[in-house]
Amino acid sequence: MELPVTPEGVGPVCLVTGGNGYVGKHLVRRLLELGCEVRALDLAPFEGDSRVSSIVGDIRRMREIGPAFEGVDTVFHTAAIINTLTLARPSVRRKVYGVNVSGTENVIRACRAAGVRRLVFTSSITVAVDRPVRGADETAPYVGTDGLPDLYSQTKSRAEKLVLEANDRDGLRTAAVRPGGVWGPGEGAMMVHDFLEHLAAGDFKAMIGSGQSVTDNVHVDSVVDVHFLVAQKLTDDPDLVGGQAYFVSDDEPTNPVLWYKPIVEGLGYSWPKVHIPRPLAYAIAYLGEVAHYFGGPFPTVTRRGVLSICCDASFRVDKARAHLGYEPRTSAAEGIPKLMHEFKATHDRLKAER
Repeated sequence: MELPVTPEGVGPVCLVTGGNGYVGKHLVRRLLELGCEVRALDLAPFEGDSRVSSIVGDIRRMREIGPAFEGVDTVFHTAAIINTLTLARPSVRRKVYGVNVSGTENVIRACRAAGVRRLVFTSSITVAVDRPVRGADETAPYVGTDGLPDLYSQTKSRAEKLVLEANDRDGLRTAAVRPGGVWGPGEGAMMVHDFLEHLAAGDFKAMIGSGQSVTDNVHVDSVVDVHFLVAQKLTDDPDLVGGQAYFVSDDEPTNPVLWYKPIVEGLGYSWPKVHIPRPLAYAIAYLGEVAHYFGGPFPTVTRRGVLSICCDASFRVDKARAHLGYEPRTSAAEGIPKLMHEFKATHDRLKAER
């Protein structure tokens, strides 16, 4: 599918923060294919393509990242820590806030100092999920403090607000992309990799909840599409998209556990018949968080994880269609079979490593 974007519109020179992350790597690859000059900023050097200018730096330290922004037209800010704990040690809380919130403040400052024209922020549907939501849109409120705001939801919502409030008609233009669970090729897709780890370990013995809730997942190529479309619109029609957020999904709300059924059965496993009630799963998750707080392993599932499985968290993509001309790249039914060979290779490797 050819997008109505150009290197000049998206950005002749682009910087991707978190270039070693899953979305970051796919952005870098697609930007190169589009014909852009690309820089990748991360804690470790970017490897795999000599055309990419790799910058090593920590977004929590302004002095380390400032030079990376000089001469850049568009910044795609994907760098973040995904931590869904609600109960977390102070050191963990400081680190997540440092990267996700203070780091975003630094990215905005660096953009302004270098005269960057466009900043596209990789947000998340979680910024608007602290209650059951089905069929909502971008008018849904940010997560509050009266629900159960885990570290990721809290920090991403604060960071997104900072980015959108930084939109300046006479300077830096900003927008945010809110993907659901991101899947696709390669081992970096966390939602698939984590599930395959549980499957390889023999931990997938029961479903949590009734299986009636729905959420949004999205192929990584669709995520990149919307980043490109937003950047192009920030060039062509900045008053339309500047300061705006856009949900992106495959537009097929589905139960967050049942989505994996073709993978489970494709790998030769039987689908579990046991269901763990939400209250029991929530209690187990709480105990796991407490144990982790006092030095135990990271819990198999957090309280946010239980709520994500058991409560609706689904949004329409009407705004992305209307403003950007967005259409999903693929469906799960079409895309998963094409990736089963990769999923099997990852599963078999994880099983052999145990």
